[in-house]
Amino acid sequence: MRLLWKLVATTLAMSVLLAGCTTVAENTSPDDHAAAIRTQLAAEYFKRQQFSVAIDEAKKAIAINPKYAPAYSMLALINMEIREDAKARSYFQQAVELAPNDPDIHHNYGYFLCERGEFQAGVNEYMLALRNSLYATPEKTLTAAGVCVEKIGKVDDARSYFERALRYQPNNRQAKYELSLLLLKSGNIPQARVYALELVRQANPAAAELWLAIRIEHKLGSQEGERRYSEHLRRLYPDSLEASKLLAGQFD
Repeated sequence: MRLLWKLVATTLAMSVLLAGCTTVAENTSPDDHAAAIRTQLAAEYFKRQQFSVAIDEAKKAIAINPKYAPAYSMLALINMEIREDAKARSYFQQAVELAPNDPDIHHNYGYFLCERGEFQAGVNEYMLALRNSLYATPEKTLTAAGVCVEKIGKVDDARSYFERALRYQPNNRQAKYELSLLLLKSGNIPQARVYALELVRQANPAAAELWLAIRIEHKLGSQEGERRYSEHLRRLYPDSLEASKLLAGQFD
């Protein structure tokens, strides 16, 4: 049901995770600037899945400036991706120790912890990220926190996080999708429909967004709505998992 959306969300998550590791601030020292450039290179190699080169570049950043926290966060993300979890945890902890008020690092660490099943610890890191009043993208952390707590059955908390994310950024598609899906699973079909229809009426709806709308229309008994969005799904994503589920009538 959520496989293709997960791929989209993972790509988005990776982009926001890397954002906190690759910015070169103005008025930095020469060592900080050089370390930031190396960290940027590490991020680029990471996105290309050239992990060994990415690790080398991040380590070069640390060799230039052993206190450059984003390089440790970058190393943590790389090691997380290659399932070297002990190393990832160690690098995250070093990054947090070096930059305890950096919201992006706390977000990255929270993402790691939630992905590894340490849900409450992950949410705690997300909350530390949100404590920074200058944090530029709180909606990404609120959405991630909602996904995290939903996994342990805290439905009300998850809804609250998604709604807060949308107050910061009303057109945040991931928060809107997660909230609509949560409402569908909770039985609040009319409200789920409101958010789902907002998603599919935007440009380039994802397969998972269309499938969500189809399931909601099916649940409401709206044959016209179900037909309309089914046609969109089959036309835009004929080979998708969602299209296969539609063909099989697997609405639940």
